[in-house]
Amino acid sequence: MSTPFRHLLISSFLLILSYSTAEGQTLWTLRACIDTALENNIQIQQTEIQAQIADNAVDAGYGGLFPTVNASAGYNWNFGLNIDPVTNLASRDNRQTNSLALNAQWTLFNGMRNFNTLSQARLDRMARVYQVEDMKNNTSLTVASQYVQILLNKEILKIAEEQLRVTELQVVRMQQLVDAGAQPQGSLYDIQAQQARDKQTFVSAQNNLAISQLQLAQTLQLQKTAGFDVMPYNLQDPDASLLSMTPEAIFEAALDNQPSVKASETAYESAVQGVKLAKGAAWPSLSLFASIATNYSNQVRDLEIGQRGPAPIGTTTSGDIVNDFGGLTVAQGDIKDFSAQYNDNINEFVGFSLSIPIWTGFQLKNGIRNARLNEEQSRLQLQDTRNQLRQTIERAYADAKAALETFASAKTSVKANEEAFKYASVRFENGAINQFDYENARNGLTQAQAQLAQARYDYVFRIKTLEFYLTGSIQP
Repeated sequence: MSTPFRHLLISSFLLILSYSTAEGQTLWTLRACIDTALENNIQIQQTEIQAQIADNAVDAGYGGLFPTVNASAGYNWNFGLNIDPVTNLASRDNRQTNSLALNAQWTLFNGMRNFNTLSQARLDRMARVYQVEDMKNNTSLTVASQYVQILLNKEILKIAEEQLRVTELQVVRMQQLVDAGAQPQGSLYDIQAQQARDKQTFVSAQNNLAISQLQLAQTLQLQKTAGFDVMPYNLQDPDASLLSMTPEAIFEAALDNQPSVKASETAYESAVQGVKLAKGAAWPSLSLFASIATNYSNQVRDLEIGQRGPAPIGTTTSGDIVNDFGGLTVAQGDIKDFSAQYNDNINEFVGFSLSIPIWTGFQLKNGIRNARLNEEQSRLQLQDTRNQLRQTIERAYADAKAALETFASAKTSVKANEEAFKYASVRFENGAINQFDYENARNGLTQAQAQLAQARYDYVFRIKTLEFYLTGSIQP
C-alpha cells in the first residue's frame, strides 16, 4: 500500500460514531477501531512512558534551582582506644555514641548549568509529547487505510458477485437454447468456462476481503478476530478546489501542524541548549553550605558541685594551722541524658565553596565538541525531516492531480462500456454476435466498474492526504 494511500486521516470518517449489528454480528465503527488501536498499541504505550520519564526530568530540573537538604543519624559502639566525639579525649573505655546532623547545600552559580538543564529537560519533554502525537497519527492512519481498504474490497466483491450472477443466468438461458437446438453445444461450453472464471474472481474477492478484515483486527490486537467486520460508509467525493493551491503553500502550512516536524525542531533546540550546558562546565562553581549537628556519649556525666567546710590546708612558719573555711567541691554524677547532651553539644556552621576547573583531562573540551556535533546532527535531522515532508507533499499533490484525471476518465469509461454492453446484449439476443463478443463487452463493463471503484477511492485518499498536510486534520 502506498504512503499517500496510508496517509488518509481519520477525520474524514468520524461521522461514523455508533455500533450496529446485523444478524447478531457487531460492526465496528472507525472511531471504535481508532480508540481500540490507540489503547492497545504497545509502541504508543512505550513512547508515553518515555514522555513520563521526560516529565520527571523536568521536575528534577526545577529541583536543581533550590538547595538540597539532607539529614543524617548514627549510633556507634566503640571498643578499645577511641576518641570520645563529645569530650574529644582519648580513652580505652567502651562507649556508645550517637550523632544527628542536618546539612544544606545551595549552588549559587555553576555557569548557568542548572538553568540550561531545566530548559533542555523542558524541550526534551515537548519532543516526547510530539513523538507520542506523531505515533498516534501514524497508528490512526494505518487503521483508517485498512478500514477503507475493507470498504473497497466489499465494493469489488459486489461487482464480482453481480458478474457471477449474470453469468449463471446466461448459463441457464444458453442451456435452454442448446436443448431447443437454437445454439450449438460449443456456445454452452464457452459460457460455462466464463462462469468458472467469474467464480474464481468471486472467490478471490472474498479472500481479499477476509484478509483485509484480518489485518485490521490484528492491528487492533483483538484476542478474537473471527467474525470481525466494519460498518458501511457512503464515501462522498471530496472537493477538488484544494488542487488550486501550490505544493509550496501546502508545505508551509504543514510545517506548523505536523508533529514529526515539531519533534525535530524541538530536538534541535534541545541540542542547542546542550552546547550551552557543556560550555557552562568551564565556569567556576560557587556553593553555599550550612550545617547543624549534635551528638551524645554514654561516658559524659553530670558534675555535682558542693560547699566545703573548715579543713586544714597547711601551717605557717611559726607552726600555726591554717584552715580553709570555704570553696567548692566538684564530683562526677550520673550519665547526662540525651536531651541535655543534644542541647549542650549543638554546633553550627555556614560557609562558601568555590570550585574552579583548571585541568580535566580534556573531558571539558571534548564535552563541548560532542555537544556541538550533536547540535549539527540535530540540525541535519531537522532539515532531512523538512525535505522528506516537502517531497511527500509534492508527490501527494502530483498523485492527487493524476487521480482526479483518472477518476474522471474512469467515470467516462463506465458510461461508454454501459452503452456498449447494452448494445451487445440486444445484438446477442437477436443472434447478431456470438458468445465471445458478448463476453468481451460484459467483461469490459465489469473491468471499467472495478477501475472506477479503485480510482474513486484513490482520488479520495489523495485529496484527504493533502487536507491532512494543509490543516493537520481532514474535514469530512
